[in-house]
Amino acid sequence: MVSPIENFTLIFGAMKCGTTSLFAYLAEHPQVAACKAKEPNFFTHEKSWKKGMPYYQSLWDYDSKTHAIAMEASINYSKIPSLPNAAERICSLAQDNSLRFKLIYLIRNPVERIISHCTHDLEEQWSIRYKQPIVHGIPYPAIEISKYAMQLDEYFQRFDQKDILLINADDLKKEPQHILKQVCNFLEIDSDFEFSNLGKQHNTSTGKTITNKAWPVVNKYIASPVISYLPRQQREPVMQTVQSWFSTGRVQEKFRLSEQQYAFILEELKDDLIRLEQVYGIDTSIWKLDF
Repeated sequence: MVSPIENFTLIFGAMKCGTTSLFAYLAEHPQVAACKAKEPNFFTHEKSWKKGMPYYQSLWDYDSKTHAIAMEASINYSKIPSLPNAAERICSLAQDNSLRFKLIYLIRNPVERIISHCTHDLEEQWSIRYKQPIVHGIPYPAIEISKYAMQLDEYFQRFDQKDILLINADDLKKEPQHILKQVCNFLEIDSDFEFSNLGKQHNTSTGKTITNKAWPVVNKYIASPVISYLPRQQREPVMQTVQSWFSTGRVQEKFRLSEQQYAFILEELKDDLIRLEQVYGIDTSIWKLDF
């Protein structure tokens, strides 16, 4: 019989801020049950959401004798306003089923995040794949995702502050063992566990395969569902092999911002950066942004 899960941790963003690395590290911990698919997107995918709690529970091989918490990492949970319902749905599921959710949100220099986001979009041919507003040559949702205070507002108004942990992605990169100890204490699991492969970069944007227009459909409906059943250590190399079949080249360098684009982005982020510091106590001066 499958053990019922009562305690969850959601790494809910931000995109291109180290969520894949943090998920990979924590998946090593014996008290953490990692979701079969890193990003199930249960709270934003309408078909999944309609399947309800039994389906959500089925996304883990959870053993209450071993595991203390079930973990997933869906960056779509912090893509307001494009995907507006995640925080509300997580809260309602928790209240209706007497569940506890611990939430982890990673941030980095918001302009660098946008550059990484746009580099990632080069890999996935965003100009073809996505129907989204492009402003000054920038997909506007990339700017919205970097409005960290706006994203956090949705969660802090619904969850206790002690159940939300904010992490600077640069700290995770520079001091992974220290940050993981902090995360383990937050999750109330053994903080003396020795993690391996610390410092390994996951999901970098440059050097990735540029895929053709067929890949998004193949990935969504065939590749990802099938590969999710493989042992975790086999998934990434198999995915890379399958993805190469749809390759048109590789991303050679980062997306470059013009001076006009940089100024536009700072103006768009200005109010959010002020709120991020005043409301959430984040020292934005470390990013050396002139806003």
